Amino acid sequence: MSSLSFATGLSRLRLAWTAEGICLLRFVDGPDREEAAQAPAWVMEAVRRLMAHLAGQPQDLDGIPLDLSELTPFQQRVAQVLRSTQPGQTLTYGEVALLAGCPGAARAVGQAVKANPILILVPCHRVVAANGSGGWSAFGTPKRKARLLALERPGRQIE
Repeated sequence: MSSLSFATGLSRLRLAWTAEGICLLRFVDGPDREEAAQAPAWVMEAVRRLMAHLAGQPQDLDGIPLDLSELTPFQQRVAQVLRSTQPGQTLTYGEVALLAGCPGAARAVGQAVKANPILILVPCHRVVAANGSGGWSAFGTPKRKARLLALERPGRQIE
C-alpha cells in the first residue's frame, strides 16, 4: 500500500492505494512521513477529480477504482449500496440496511458507516437519521457532512 496527502478546498486528505484501487481516503491534519514519491497516473487523476469536486466543480467519482478487500462482507454490501446512490441523494440507516439485504440492521449500518475507510468515494455522508438530521459521521462533524452534501446538490449553498 502506498499513500499521499493533498490539500482541498474542504480540508487535507490522505489517500492510499493498492494495485486494485483506492483503499483509504481520510481527512488529516498534515502530510505523512512515508508518502509515496510518485503515484500512478490513475491515482493522480483521482486526486485531480477529488480536488475539483471539493472546490465546487461537480465530478464523476464513480469510475475511480476502489479496493474494498479489507472490509467485512457486510461492510462491502453497505459500500456497494452507498456507491449506487446518486449525488445529493440521502438514505436513512434503515433504508441502507434494507438495500444491503439486512432489514432491521440500521445500527449495524451505522457501525459500517462509522468504520468507512474511503470517505467521499464510498459516500457515507449520504446516510442520515430517520428524522432527516445529518448526525455525526466519519467526517468528524455534522457541518462537514452537510458541506459534502451541499457540494452534490444543484443550486447548492456552501458555507
